[in-house]
Amino acid sequence: MRSLYVAASGMSAQQLRIDSIANNLANINTTGFKKGRESFQDVFYQELTAGGRGVSAARLDVGGGVRLAGLEKDHRAGTMIETGNPLHLAISGRGFLEFNTPDGQSVYSRDGALTMTGDGTIVQAATGLPLAGNFRIPIEAEQVTISPDGNLSYTVKGEANPVNLGQIFVKTFVNPNGLKALGSNLYQETAQSGEPQIPREGQVELRAGQLEGSNVDASEELISMILAQRAYELSSKVIQASDETLQVTNNLKR
Repeated sequence: MRSLYVAASGMSAQQLRIDSIANNLANINTTGFKKGRESFQDVFYQELTAGGRGVSAARLDVGGGVRLAGLEKDHRAGTMIETGNPLHLAISGRGFLEFNTPDGQSVYSRDGALTMTGDGTIVQAATGLPLAGNFRIPIEAEQVTISPDGNLSYTVKGEANPVNLGQIFVKTFVNPNGLKALGSNLYQETAQSGEPQIPREGQVELRAGQLEGSNVDASEELISMILAQRAYELSSKVIQASDETLQVTNNLKR
């Protein structure tokens, strides 16, 4: 009977793995998307014999199957894509852009596709959330420039000197895997992630006119999907073999 439950746990684990792969492939073209990576661990063991000092007196423990240990985000950088839009930002290095929610909370994202509202407020195009710092570009502005260190400025027709609006700060976390994924490429600070920090000079730079693509590798995900499918099939065969064994045992009683 034990083999039935062990094999069932294996099938459940591989189903979760396929679900994660499906989500990764579905977001292969999502700007700034970070693929999910599942991890598993074995569960409790039943001690059959404690073993002894002799060579033949080996300890015998039978495993109880597998369980999901965690679903983490792979925060490796994706491919940089040239767009030519001065309000598009890609982050070179670790870190996130900070945005403000309507209730005043801070959320973080690698999606740097920014745009302006009718009053000139800089917001994230996908969600409409304003960039932290409440940057607003006046209607008379002709050219907007964002330097690698995040300095935001614009020029006005007839004026030689640009007008400085302030600096866009990238925020980093000690443990980015501890961030809570909210959907829409947004993350929220948790106790596990630690508090947001401003990186030291030179560690991170902003690349205007570029966007960071998804870090999902289609070929890698397809290989993982094949392996998960094969493991699922093997677990199902174990259940079939266990069922046949039990059937033989039942027939012996007749």
